[in-house]
Amino acid sequence: MNSREVLFERLQSVETEQELALCLADLALEFGFVSYGIMDIPVAPSDRLGNQIVLTNLPAEFVSDYDALKLLKNSPTLAALKRSTAPIAWDLEMLHRERPQQEVEPLKQLYARHSLVMGVYFPVHGPNGRRAAAVFAGDREKLNHAEMGELGIYVLHAYDIYSKLVNREKSQSKGITARELEVLHWAAHGKTSTEIAAILSLSDHTINAYMNSAMRKLDCVNRTQMVAKALRLHLIS
Repeated sequence: MNSREVLFERLQSVETEQELALCLADLALEFGFVSYGIMDIPVAPSDRLGNQIVLTNLPAEFVSDYDALKLLKNSPTLAALKRSTAPIAWDLEMLHRERPQQEVEPLKQLYARHSLVMGVYFPVHGPNGRRAAAVFAGDREKLNHAEMGELGIYVLHAYDIYSKLVNREKSQSKGITARELEVLHWAAHGKTSTEIAAILSLSDHTINAYMNSAMRKLDCVNRTQMVAKALRLHLIS
């Protein structure tokens, strides 16, 4: 059994998001990439990549710098993903095509700094009809047709597994109350417990109680993980 067959076997036995993340990281390396990502394709206009990515090993610095530069709004790749269901291969030239001139040089520098000079997007659909895309990026030659087809098969299986894991998590999170969601909403906007207490006219103690309850229901260990999971499950926006 060769390495890609082993990877496929591993993928079929995934039970957790962490296992899926490890499989996708190894899949990226197997095809000569350095990074992978799964991102939702937003229906409404969005200007933050960090809010759309649901699973990735892209450096956090890359995502934060991308959003600081506000590069998602004018992304020609995102526009193409909204129009087409076919895989999209990209390079640095394509990424800055049709962008405002002032975005071109910062974008080139950002991608080059992280050795992301080419890659491919695979549009996918979840069982609920939600559109998303898997991306692989790095510094290698353009994928040939055989590689594109083979990697696309892995992506379909991986996203199906991801969707099942998310649906399982959603069923576990149905006990979240409206007040807990309200607290999560403000936490996602960077508000402290004291600030949320002032906004909602409640005590710090009550806010922390709601926070701890939501954290327990979402099976999270800290506020950052809890907010990230709530965003990914679309409990808040």
